[in-house]
Amino acid sequence: MKKSLSTRLMYSFMTIIIIVVVGITAGISYLIADYFFQIKEQELAEKGDEMGETVEAFIRLQDRDMLYRYILAVDKLVGARIWLFDDNYELLAASNYENVQETGENASMKDFLKYGAPSQQVLQESVRKLDQDMKSSNLSYRIKVILNDVYAGKSFKSQIYHPYYKEQVILVGVPYTFGKGHTGAILLIEPLSGFEKFLRNVYIYIMIVGIVAIIFSLFLVKRLSGMIIRPVLDMKDNAQAMAAGDYSHRLQVHGDDEIAELGNALNSLGKDLGDYIAKMERTEKIRRDFVANVSHELRTPITIIRGYNEAICDGMVTDTDLIQRYRGLINEETVRLERMVRELLDISRLESSDPLTVSNMDELPLAGIIRNVAEKLSVRCMKHNITINVHADDNIKILGDGDQMVQLIMILCDNALKYSPENGTVSIGANKLDDGGVLVTVSDQGKGIPEEDIPFIWERFYKVEKSHCRSVPGTGLGLAIAKEIIRVHGASAEVISKCGSGTTFEIKFPKDKVV
Repeated sequence: MKKSLSTRLMYSFMTIIIIVVVGITAGISYLIADYFFQIKEQELAEKGDEMGETVEAFIRLQDRDMLYRYILAVDKLVGARIWLFDDNYELLAASNYENVQETGENASMKDFLKYGAPSQQVLQESVRKLDQDMKSSNLSYRIKVILNDVYAGKSFKSQIYHPYYKEQVILVGVPYTFGKGHTGAILLIEPLSGFEKFLRNVYIYIMIVGIVAIIFSLFLVKRLSGMIIRPVLDMKDNAQAMAAGDYSHRLQVHGDDEIAELGNALNSLGKDLGDYIAKMERTEKIRRDFVANVSHELRTPITIIRGYNEAICDGMVTDTDLIQRYRGLINEETVRLERMVRELLDISRLESSDPLTVSNMDELPLAGIIRNVAEKLSVRCMKHNITINVHADDNIKILGDGDQMVQLIMILCDNALKYSPENGTVSIGANKLDDGGVLVTVSDQGKGIPEEDIPFIWERFYKVEKSHCRSVPGTGLGLAIAKEIIRVHGASAEVISKCGSGTTFEIKFPKDKVV
């Protein structure tokens, strides 16, 4: 069965948390148990040290009865079995004895005070039997090992399984001295059965806390996993939307981590793809318009040329003046076709050209080029009563290709004249900028260009509202040629236009292109 990323994250986190909680729980349990065992061992060791002087006194006085009673009393007070050895591995006294009728082995201190201690004979018999039991079992060897350490003056502390009591016990051995340099041993043995209930309660409490922590962690991890995976799911939806062709969907990005960077990258990708698709759609539209325009531009002159030529060849027209007129029209249409082909060739040549270098550029008097173009267009201006104003600094010289620069100024000025109204004004300027560059401006007083069309006016055959511009002459190739000329000269262009307020073309040549 397929598991989601959120589920896998939750399982991974919960596995780590469970391992950590179990480890901490086991560690705490061990530390608590070890702490109490150490405390108990220390208590027994201190009690054994206290007993040493008293035991030595009873042995020196040879008062076995009081020694037995003292050991029994300490047993009832401390809750530990006490075995007393001499310096030769012999058991002198023990606090455990068999007398069920009077008190029993596990009698309390209250019962001990009520019924009193057993008789010395009973105690001696109990010690003798215990000594025989130890010597007849494998306990004797283990006791001797412990006693060797105690006889050497060392204290012995350990938790072992006691075969005599058949359970885990805390065993503490301390040395005591008697006589002239003799060392005996006091062994205090406390069964762990008394601790089991306490430790069991501790373990249960820790287990409950661990389970609660795991349950709480489950809800917390589930929520955190959801928070972590939610941006990824949003990215998946966004990617699916882009795969389906919807590039408008954007992710809400928060923070500055890797997920945020990925979200920003997807947003950027969606925007770029959307722009690319929009550009492709516009390019396709321009291509279709290009085919339609080229077909129209070619068909019209060809039709005219063919019609007039057939009329002349078939002898349908015999009037010399009319024949001459038809020949003039054929010539005009031929020139028009030639111009269109030339412009298409110019665009192809410029598009395949690299930017101009210093070796193939000349110093050009920009003001002279502008005035020369304005003079060439003066006849057209007079027909439509359009005024051309030239404001150019005669000291400005730039590096470039002379023919291309003339063609660029001619295209911009010709375009301005086409869309200027009767009695309008076209302004041409060339001025130096503060940064050392040169700015060429061509302004008209035409209808202006809609803002949404400005980025596309440089495309081939693109016409703004072409349905309303059928009367405007031209092939729609001029600005496409101008764009390539600007590119190869390392310049930049900006169009400032507002509907009803005219249009201004600004061409900026950088400082390194200015002489």
